[in-house]
Amino acid sequence: MKTIQTIIIFLLLTFTAFGQKGKMFPKMEGVSLVDKNVILPDAVKGKISIVGVAYSKKSQANLETWMQPFYNTFISPPSSDLFGGSTTYDINLQFVALARGIAKAAEKTLKSSMKKNIDKKLHDNIVIILGSVKEYREKLKLGDKDDPYFFILDANGKILHVTSGKYSSSKMESIEDVLYDYTE
Repeated sequence: MKTIQTIIIFLLLTFTAFGQKGKMFPKMEGVSLVDKNVILPDAVKGKISIVGVAYSKKSQANLETWMQPFYNTFISPPSSDLFGGSTTYDINLQFVALARGIAKAAEKTLKSSMKKNIDKKLHDNIVIILGSVKEYREKLKLGDKDDPYFFILDANGKILHVTSGKYSSSKMESIEDVLYDYTE
């Protein structure tokens, strides 16, 4: 019985956020940690993009497990691998913190905390979006609030691939496989 419940939960999660593949990423407006207004997906149009979305304290912590691997792979990759070559990606990378319509004072506290706890080299890539978390959860078909969700978008903002959860090398490999397929 437990196995059947596990399979049903897996299928429900698979057909929620992952059912977004092929749809347009919804419009989201926010402010980056460097106080720049950002409208997604417009801000990342023109090339393949990864947009990570977190909407709880736990999902934010889990999203942060991806930041350094993403930075090392997509923003500042090593100059070469063991075989003398390297894979470089010309992509946009954006991390989104969804927060309920909190008071301006609370927004400043949230932003201040993020600035302090997240490496400065990533501040341009982080956006805080205030408003109806429920609205975005429905539009993006987000499931477990403890999981961050990562959307690979084509150059026009259409969702090509979705993954969720803490960083793992196998999830990173699947993201790189998708990027390889679409950036060639």
